[in-house]
Amino acid sequence: MKMNRRSVLGAIGVVGVGTGAAFGSGAFSSTTAQRAVEVNVFGADLGDSGTTGVVSGLTSEEETTLAGNITANFVDVLVDASSDTVDIYNEAGDSRESTDGTDIFPENPNSTETYSGIGSSYVSLVANDVTIVFGDDNGLPPNSTVSYDELFAFVENDTTSYDVTFGDTNGGSILSSVDGSDVSSGSTVEVSSSSSSPVNAEVETGTSGNSREALDIRIEETPSP
Repeated sequence: MKMNRRSVLGAIGVVGVGTGAAFGSGAFSSTTAQRAVEVNVFGADLGDSGTTGVVSGLTSEEETTLAGNITANFVDVLVDASSDTVDIYNEAGDSRESTDGTDIFPENPNSTETYSGIGSSYVSLVANDVTIVFGDDNGLPPNSTVSYDELFAFVENDTTSYDVTFGDTNGGSILSSVDGSDVSSGSTVEVSSSSSSPVNAEVETGTSGNSREALDIRIEETPSP
């Protein structure tokens, strides 16, 4: 099974997602604006196979096993790449892996009960080491807020609720809002077996041709009331 640096092991307390990448050069216009977020997952022993960072070409059995391992230990966080202004690159950000995410895990989400109901264009941010590029082929307008419906989806653990927090001390200049809350101050989505709906997000294009941000995504058990 081709895993990149992501074999899911044991129970996990906190997963941190660091970001920091940007693309685009030359004049900043409505057709060339690009913003990118490089996603790296920390907090579990994921290994390093030295591959491109994308899990693809799995059999249905392998895909089901990986999906079960992820959700047995925590939750999965996925991004929707179906929009014309959302593209997926490898972790280095220097070559495209998919325009719509359909050839990246989960390649066949509805073939396993674990991912039942997840659209085929959603890409796992836990299983894959990828960069999300906003406005590559279809540029974003400068100095604007671009809204994405159901940009992030979650696949929950059956018995434990988790808080997925976008931002906090870092981030918010590119991915500015998730589920109606500011990323710069921490936008937390509670994911549980009774509440795991996809959430909307907003991207700020800014006024410069290139932009960088550091973003943390933390996954931790929801505190008991």
